[in-house]
Amino acid sequence: MEFNETGLYKFACHTYGLCKKAVKPYRSRFSKKTYTQQQHLAISLLKAKTNKKFYELEELLVLSPKLQEALELNQVPDHTTMCRAMQRLKPLVFQLLLILSGRLLPASGKLAVDSTGFDRRHASKHYVKRAKMTLSSMKTTYAVDTDTLMILGVHTTVTRKHDTQIILPLIEKTMQHFPVKVCCADKGYDSKEVRDSLRKAGVRPLIKHREFTPKQKAHNQHMKKEDYLQRLMTETDNSTTKRKYGDTLTTKTYWKQVRETLIKAITHNIDRHLILLIHTRIATKLKIPKTNMRYDNGVGAPIQ
Repeated sequence: MEFNETGLYKFACHTYGLCKKAVKPYRSRFSKKTYTQQQHLAISLLKAKTNKKFYELEELLVLSPKLQEALELNQVPDHTTMCRAMQRLKPLVFQLLLILSGRLLPASGKLAVDSTGFDRRHASKHYVKRAKMTLSSMKTTYAVDTDTLMILGVHTTVTRKHDTQIILPLIEKTMQHFPVKVCCADKGYDSKEVRDSLRKAGVRPLIKHREFTPKQKAHNQHMKKEDYLQRLMTETDNSTTKRKYGDTLTTKTYWKQVRETLIKAITHNIDRHLILLIHTRIATKLKIPKTNMRYDNGVGAPIQ
């Protein structure tokens, strides 16, 4: 019986291929060499994809020989082994993997920037409201390609840093690896320093002014609505990431939470690449027959 590839199997194959480019197999020559870092890295992304706990993921791998084959696993690691291995992986590895996943699709040079928040404590909203608790959130800013919806840059902070202090470092970091020609953002990023810095770097800023004077209103009216509304692509990515991979960070320390936000972004990029790849294959397989028949506007019967 022929095996029909599932979305999870394709995700595992593509993820494992990227992980081989991002990290070496073993940390040192004294490693036990039972599992590779590449396998553990792929497992951590598979965990985000399925939105499961480690012990649930272990059960899934045991029941899925094809997933074991995709990850080249001779035996399934224990869930405690998965957890410890994920904690050893540094955020720098995930930063590199984010760049590799962003290159799966060609960048258009049009970026949209916006921020969202992830809860930093795993507690039900009902309990938080009843106990009158105040939970801080991880402010996460995405730099999104407006054509492909790929996340090309991520900035995280737990402070009250203003948006105008975030956008320039984020764009500069993104420009090191991807072409950036246009940057869209809302009025929260309104700053003369931001616009001047972007123009100096060769980036066209599409950031609306706060309307206090007639001159600022005139600037906003001259901005094309179709171009400015491309910033809404970040809202799409924010919603998709939270709905599919969760809006809560389950880890406790700051750097582990940074790593968790990067994992969500990488998983989104790989998913997005697979979706467009499947749509492209379907479009190429569809063959519409050509005909010279004219159709009647009434019942739709062909006119000979």
